Amino acid sequence: MVSSNRCFDEEIKSGSVSIPTYLGRLILRTHHEDDTAILASIFSNPISRKHLLFLQPPNGWGNDEKRNKDKQWTEQDYMDRVNVQNETRLNGKSCVFNIILLSSASGEKTDKCIGTTGYVTIDGNQGYLGIITDPNTTRMGYATEALYTAIEFAFEKLGVTKITMLTDEVNQEMRGWCENSAGLKLNGKKQMEINGYLFIECEYTFYLNQWNNSIKNKLENKMNRINKTQNSINK
Repeated sequence: MVSSNRCFDEEIKSGSVSIPTYLGRLILRTHHEDDTAILASIFSNPISRKHLLFLQPPNGWGNDEKRNKDKQWTEQDYMDRVNVQNETRLNGKSCVFNIILLSSASGEKTDKCIGTTGYVTIDGNQGYLGIITDPNTTRMGYATEALYTAIEFAFEKLGVTKITMLTDEVNQEMRGWCENSAGLKLNGKKQMEINGYLFIECEYTFYLNQWNNSIKNKLENKMNRINKTQNSINK
């Protein structure tokens, strides 16, 4: 473990943040009102939330049986989530970003929000990293690009020296990213129940020195291969 005197950057607690990613195809930014509708749609998508069945709005589904069955997020639901995250960020306890696909990379007319990543929980020097994206944007390397940027930012600006990624045992995509793309070792499994949903949670944890010594290079090599392939296609 690496000791550190770093702390959560005070300007980040209440300010707007926008971070360019390694390949320049994305930016990570704090919430914009224009992102709300598409994020409510992503959080309602059964494919996006396939391994996040426990995820629900801060105020729950209420007594509406249809909402509880369909698990559809409204824009107000999502803004309630943003408000909670803004409050915890103000206290240095979270830092969540929207993932924005730039029009220069997509060929579309405008930039587009394709999901969120970051740290819903920061406990001392430990950040809990997660990601949820539009299923139409998978298999393009965007998740690696976003997660890499979120990791670097946490080590540099959030006072974090230890990052934990938690995922459902059956989430082969996320487990594959942790083990194959990042080279992380499974730290342990335990049975969990959240909001009535039972599952086996897998934990992957790494420290700042592991990031600097191996993980960072592995992800950069992967992104460089993605960039090379993309450039070949565009020629």
